[in-house]
Amino acid sequence: MAAKEIVDGSNSIDEGSDRDPCPICLGTILEESYLDTCFHKFCFKCIKQWIKVVSSKVSKQLSSVKCPLCKTENLSIIHNYDGHSFDRHYISRNITDGFVLTKEQRYRLQCYYTEPGFLADVFDVPRFWKLKRFLQPNRSLEAWLRRELQALMQDENVDIVLHHLVGVTDSFCKRIEQRHKQEAISAETIQEQFKSVVSEAARPFVMARTDRFVDELELFLASGLNMEAYDAVYKQRLRLNNPKVIGAGNEAREEEEAENRRNRATPYLFIFDEDSD
Repeated sequence: MAAKEIVDGSNSIDEGSDRDPCPICLGTILEESYLDTCFHKFCFKCIKQWIKVVSSKVSKQLSSVKCPLCKTENLSIIHNYDGHSFDRHYISRNITDGFVLTKEQRYRLQCYYTEPGFLADVFDVPRFWKLKRFLQPNRSLEAWLRRELQALMQDENVDIVLHHLVGVTDSFCKRIEQRHKQEAISAETIQEQFKSVVSEAARPFVMARTDRFVDELELFLASGLNMEAYDAVYKQRLRLNNPKVIGAGNEAREEEEAENRRNRATPYLFIFDEDSD
């Protein structure tokens, strides 16, 4: 993940170039995608094929690739941008085996674009800390964390990070439980220390989204719900605030458009040499 991973509105992408053809196939751009440093735009299939050809000419796996237009080094391809979120594919991964976010992972990523305190009036977070409910095991925590990390890191293999965060939270709860037998600790202090500990553990992996990630984790724990019930409450609130974010009609249109794109014929593909102008 890099600084450009959070796209700041549509201005970060050149809206005036919608009519420009793909520089590789010279046809209408299908499934538009962008290289992450220079932000030149291509068909997703075209730039994937171009990188595949470039990679076949070297003996070691590439960690970056030069843009076929400006020769700028890029680390990843940004695609599936919908105005709220996007998918990111790193050059260092096998281009044919890129991780694709599921519908539920995309939904969770979209949740990070809502206002903080989105469900503050639904779940009583202060009461959760006051009654020390954080000491009660949550059987859905690992599944929720796994999906959250996969969405934020856009990587399927998050086992190491997952076990690290679970270990940190378990250790914190045990320490607080032991300290509470010896001294009185206010709910506010416990809350502050918990968020600080989890933030420190998560920041190397979710970086700019760390504070929001910790808030979302706290909210999920305070809800006392399993993942399915929690999602139902969250999605209902999303629909009430913005029906276009998560709605059956919108999802059906997206799936239909994706199917149409897959069925379109791919124009003639001209592959540039890596050092061509």
